[in-house]
Amino acid sequence: MIYLRSLVDEKVLDQLSNLKLLITRTTGTDHIDILSCQKRGVVVVNSPYFAFTTVAEHTISLIFTLAKRISTAISKVKNLDFSREGLLGFDLFGKTIGIIGTGNIGKEVARIAYGIGMKILAHDIKPDLQLKEKFGVSYVSLEELLKHSDIIVVMVPYYSKTHHMINLENIKLVKDEAMLINTARGPIVETEALIWALQNRKLQGGIALDVFEGERLLLEMEKILKNRFSPQDYEKALKTLHLLSYPNVIFTPHTAHYTKDALRRNIHWVAQTITQFVKNKCLLTTYSFYF
Repeated sequence: MIYLRSLVDEKVLDQLSNLKLLITRTTGTDHIDILSCQKRGVVVVNSPYFAFTTVAEHTISLIFTLAKRISTAISKVKNLDFSREGLLGFDLFGKTIGIIGTGNIGKEVARIAYGIGMKILAHDIKPDLQLKEKFGVSYVSLEELLKHSDIIVVMVPYYSKTHHMINLENIKLVKDEAMLINTARGPIVETEALIWALQNRKLQGGIALDVFEGERLLLEMEKILKNRFSPQDYEKALKTLHLLSYPNVIFTPHTAHYTKDALRRNIHWVAQTITQFVKNKCLLTTYSFYF
């Protein structure tokens, strides 16, 4: 059983010759070499359901935090500044949210956004017709979503085809006053694109990241002295830290999934999965790629 910061590659698998079942207590699987596991007959199971509501709620909370300038207000008051300067926010009702990826978490974001009274655009390789019926979701191309959304939410899994899905080219399409939220995986959004946007007065609504490029280095600072990171890791981390110099950028340290309720569900799921595998020597569902 592993977690997000456990990297399972061929080198690791070579040392686990008797491995039959690999459970990751995460929704994403970008820390696992899936093909190498399949070649060795290792069953890989992720946990796609334990935190879909949890992450969706965190995503919406980040949207509210930016829209209502809450983090700025808290900082000002702690410094005994009770003025309203810099605190002019905006309503979410009637605004257009663009959801990139409508898997389990994306669906939940759509449900909450619909309750707020937002218009919903979505982009996905497999459109969900039920979302159209329930919440009036309109599926559009990625370019159309970026052009017309007031709030852009990244909800796709990370793999080769989604690397820098939002990049220096298509970031130019976004509205000047738009907001961008990423609670999926850091490398889906190119950091340089975000810096360019801020320098060119795009995304003035703000940027909120729970995940970011250079994340491993920034979240595991104690390992820096052990030289476990590449020059590329340091470069990504420094670019990410540069984002924090902008007042309309906020980070949370990959905690969108981190609630008592979600962790309890996850532990229960792990116990069930191990029990089923031991009893049946197999699982009804093996590797599942949901998000």
